[in-house]
Amino acid sequence: MSSTEKKPRLVSTNSILSDNELIQRFRNAYENQLPFHEKVIRLEHEPFSYCIIDDFLYEKNFDQFCSQLTNELANIKLNQKNNDLYKFQQTDDLANVTLPAIEQIKQFLYVDFKDWLVQATNIRLSDKIDMTSSRYEYTDYLLCHDDDIHGTTEGRRIAFIYYLVPEDWKESDGGALDLFDTDNENQPYRISKSLVPKRNRLTFFEVTDKSYHQVAEVLNAKQGARLSINGWLHGPVNAKSISMFEPFPTTKAATKFQTTDLDRVNQTVTPTYLKVETQYDIQVAFQENSETKLSEFFQKDYFQAIVKELQGDTIKWIRRGPYNKRNYDVADVSSLPSALQNLVELFGSEPMFTILGSLTGLTSENDEDEEEETSYEPSSKKQKSTPAESASSTSSPRWYFELRRWKHTYYSLSFDTENNNDDDDEDEEKDGTLDVMIFFNYHSDDNEETVGGGDVVYTIKNEDETLLRVVPDDNSLNLIYREDDNVLKFNKYINHRQANNTFYEFCACYLDLDKLKID
Repeated sequence: MSSTEKKPRLVSTNSILSDNELIQRFRNAYENQLPFHEKVIRLEHEPFSYCIIDDFLYEKNFDQFCSQLTNELANIKLNQKNNDLYKFQQTDDLANVTLPAIEQIKQFLYVDFKDWLVQATNIRLSDKIDMTSSRYEYTDYLLCHDDDIHGTTEGRRIAFIYYLVPEDWKESDGGALDLFDTDNENQPYRISKSLVPKRNRLTFFEVTDKSYHQVAEVLNAKQGARLSINGWLHGPVNAKSISMFEPFPTTKAATKFQTTDLDRVNQTVTPTYLKVETQYDIQVAFQENSETKLSEFFQKDYFQAIVKELQGDTIKWIRRGPYNKRNYDVADVSSLPSALQNLVELFGSEPMFTILGSLTGLTSENDEDEEEETSYEPSSKKQKSTPAESASSTSSPRWYFELRRWKHTYYSLSFDTENNNDDDDEDEEKDGTLDVMIFFNYHSDDNEETVGGGDVVYTIKNEDETLLRVVPDDNSLNLIYREDDNVLKFNKYINHRQANNTFYEFCACYLDLDKLKID
């Protein structure tokens, strides 16, 4: 719709938007990065430029119009949006919806607001506008992102949100629009502003590679939904800056065998899992499914000793970000007390590498003749190797790990993948990764899918389908094989239902276990 198409109006935009002198003062403030507070308009520039317009629509029958608009939106199909980044409901684009109140709000935003923006900011805008309605209910959220998705010449220029929340919505109800500060590498590292939703408020900001924001979780189950109409106005854009490169985690080889390693294994691991026949049965199942779960993996006394240390005050916890990739705590390894030090030494030892190889079949003892396929599905036919491949094949198995603390509002996103190596040749065969994880102090509600979050979810790159969902379970060792970097994983956002619970995860990745020799 162009700015020349006018239709009869049930209500009007606030008359302040037609004040030419105010527009000039606003434009001067916007272009010179100055704050502007006048009547119902508030403009700020930290952490990036954003503006709030209260009482956007202004007529004595506004409440009637708002009720009609809300009812019309309630009769439009909502799509469930649920992945690593968000959980909420959203309509399709409202462009083709012809219901009276929705037509009216489209005219306000397509025409009045857009025309005012061009005058007040001097930002060039095209005719392209995206507009949907979003509904956030209890525990719904949209995590940190920047909206900066565009081509080389045109893309999103202005993001806008028009709120239709209940009149008495307050800060403790959640659902705030959180704005993030960025560091020297242009990564979000802290929440700078939290803008509480308000009925009949229009908020907008310029989309840039620094406009990191999120919709905070809705916390009040009795308040009703955080309802809004939102979208983007498009226009010419500058090329997006290069994303920060994260180096591959530092890996270590297994520690050289010592006689004390066997004592450590026998004193910590449940004896059943050390029996050859048990390992064989587990291996057969693992080769079929590429994953398994070993309940009661540690002996009870040792497991309880670990939990006690995790809940103590000895460990130094460090928050790991940035927010557009992850938000959780990791333990400073140098601060670990004895039982946890023992845990790290156990999983880094040669005997544990051997045990993992026996449990999964990811070892050279399972290699068949060069002309035959192996019995383990992820392994392909062996081929004559090039010199470079031969050099690679002599590398030893290696690993890396994190000891993580999880609590309310923590998460990791799916592009936070340990197999991120996009510079490799697409035709080059990539080694797989064995994920090993075990949870401590997790309070289960016995649901297959935990409503409180915290699940580890495996997906295929660029697809929403779930390959595997690992529900945290105390003292269960989870083994998952990822064949290549098209398989991603994330830790689902931990929502308000888990607000009083804190749990822990020992998460390790093993590479090149197929180069482990078992005599």
